[in-house]
Amino acid sequence: MTTQSMETQGTWMPTFGVQGLDVSGHQTSVNWQQQWNMGARFAYVKASEGNYYTNELYSSQYQGSRNVGMIRGAYHFAIPNWSSGSDQARYFVKNGGGWSADGYTLPPVLDFEFNPYAGRTIDGFYFGDTCYGMSPAQLTSWVRDFGNTMLALTGRLPVIYTNTSWWKQCTADAAGFGSYPLWIAAYPSSPTNNAGAVPSSWSSYSIWQYSSTGPFAGDSNVWNGTYENLQDFARFADGYGARFAIGPNGGTIYVVGNKTKYPIPNWETYQLYSRVNSLTQVSQQYLDALPTGPVVGRFARSADGSIYLIDSGRRFHVPSCGMMSDFGGGNCTNWIPLSGAQLGMYTDGGMLANATSSPTGKLFYVTGGTKREFFDAPSLSRAGLPAAVIPASDALTASMPYGAPIVRQDVIVVNRNTREPFLYTVNKLLPVPTSINADNVWARGITAAALDPQSLIQLAKGPAFIGFAGNTAGTAKFVIGSNYKYLMSSASQWPSTTVLFSDTLLNAIGSGSSVGSPAFIKSVNSPVIYRYENQVAREVPDLTTLYQFGEGRIPPIYSLAPNTVNSLAKGPALLPAAKLYVGDASPVVYLVDGANKALQLEDFRITDSMGIGGYTRVPQSVLSLYTNTGTVLPAVTCGSTKFLGYRGGLWRLPATTGTAQLPARVLEGSTCSSLPTPRGNIDSTVFVKALDNPVVYLLQDGVKKPVSSWSRLMELNQGSSSPVIADYAPSALAAIPTGNPA
Repeated sequence: MTTQSMETQGTWMPTFGVQGLDVSGHQTSVNWQQQWNMGARFAYVKASEGNYYTNELYSSQYQGSRNVGMIRGAYHFAIPNWSSGSDQARYFVKNGGGWSADGYTLPPVLDFEFNPYAGRTIDGFYFGDTCYGMSPAQLTSWVRDFGNTMLALTGRLPVIYTNTSWWKQCTADAAGFGSYPLWIAAYPSSPTNNAGAVPSSWSSYSIWQYSSTGPFAGDSNVWNGTYENLQDFARFADGYGARFAIGPNGGTIYVVGNKTKYPIPNWETYQLYSRVNSLTQVSQQYLDALPTGPVVGRFARSADGSIYLIDSGRRFHVPSCGMMSDFGGGNCTNWIPLSGAQLGMYTDGGMLANATSSPTGKLFYVTGGTKREFFDAPSLSRAGLPAAVIPASDALTASMPYGAPIVRQDVIVVNRNTREPFLYTVNKLLPVPTSINADNVWARGITAAALDPQSLIQLAKGPAFIGFAGNTAGTAKFVIGSNYKYLMSSASQWPSTTVLFSDTLLNAIGSGSSVGSPAFIKSVNSPVIYRYENQVAREVPDLTTLYQFGEGRIPPIYSLAPNTVNSLAKGPALLPAAKLYVGDASPVVYLVDGANKALQLEDFRITDSMGIGGYTRVPQSVLSLYTNTGTVLPAVTCGSTKFLGYRGGLWRLPATTGTAQLPARVLEGSTCSSLPTPRGNIDSTVFVKALDNPVVYLLQDGVKKPVSSWSRLMELNQGSSSPVIADYAPSALAAIPTGNPA
């Protein structure tokens, strides 16, 4: 460089900063290792002048300085009256004036100073006076044209190299150039650390050229800061970008950027930004001189003011300060600066959203620094919340406290840790068996998802669902089967329940016929059939018995989930009806009538007359469940028909006044269907007698009338010599008053 000096002597060095040099084609042989050994750590090399000259030694000087470890850059000597600022900027970049954020390439320099060709005409071109024959306005406009073109081509504004007196003279001390780093040229007459005044656009300088005569080859310079500052100057455009730094004694790792140090709280956060830069050990002086910013979190700010959330190798654009606050970043305050190139190392994740989805399947809606686990995207929509979901790591939300979960109605929620399932309906969690889907066809259409126990604990719990539920209006209760719901026609006969299903859920389950009491039920995974009545389930032992209780046909059987059947109180298996049984603790024999009744047998001859023979011994406890409703009579009534047991079989009796007088037991339908098949009809008068007693009676007018002789019996039997005489136990006839002889 050719700037005029205050004084042109100097073999000394300032006692602060980092030493460096600048060279041009005038320095034909530079011993770069020697310069390094003398303390030079950076170098600027002239690349071009105007748009007519390039330094033929540029490549060797530029690479030679780098080979010994120097941070180096290029400068362009401006001839503003030769061509436009943009033309010369393009010429400069084409011939070595580029920049990259590699940490060892200094930003390009515009050498803007005294006209070295003032008053001369060369090859027909008059170079003008010391200000190039241009006005202050023209010169400042030229600089801006050059600077804006460099910014567009390299991503950085150039450093301006100048001298205070010349700048004031030729630009009228132009203001508004403070965003351009300043390289000031001033050669004091004696050793000093004072570079003198700087132009009014700047409050200080970045580089001071203090000598053109040594101690270094070319011109000697000092960087106004630490070596780490110089590295940052090379690495970051416009003060933006970040590096990792740690002091000489270890300890806290910092992100350093924007002339601020930001402490990194933990290894996970360090890893989050590890792709940005490597960790550098720096001097304690450097760290101490930097103000401390907020603790490093997940937010980074670009040079244009955009803020991004960083997570799992992605960057998400933060749309508002409110959303940044939701994720714990403060009101657009807690961020670190990253350059565009550094942000470009992260995949663009698009716009940040409150709803996140992690690789482990966890869904959280982040708001106000808390995480609200949500069941699925429709749950967000039904809650009136935005349904956009971004991919996120589990670490992003790991430290946030849990808020109330967001769960839509009528879904199956599973505890993520224990795998315990719940049916969520009418704003309550109802415990259900783990086999709910296997056991219930209707449940297979219900969406299921897992939530953390910290979320589940914040939802209201209801009673366990075991197969019974009511509607929300309280007007109906249902047995919920494996395929269908069955309206209870007599709710008091079934277990009491406070479980409520929403109308939507109930409507999604198909409707079967109403279910009364008794009812025949079975589990979907078992062939065992039960007869359920009075809140007790009793096994039907075989198909024959099932036919009996179906009164000659298979009755409706309600298929229920296993846990429903298992929840019901169980009694002993049903005894087939119309058969004789004796307990193991008593000799009394009973004829079982239906599911709950038994008739005491006083004499086997009565059941023999009906064609019912033999008996079965059973536990007394089984018989005790049957209500004794009387004694066995040879005459029975099934529906509207009366039958008489006579000579080992059953006979139909006509509905006459006479037969109406016969004592008869009204039997249950299941018993009637199991009686021996009737042999025919008896149309004659039926007489009665007590067992072991020869007296024959005619039942008439509510009394029993003794028949005095055989001849009278023939006469009463219309002359037939084969009268029908039914044998009753004495107790049965004793209850009928005795009248006059027939």
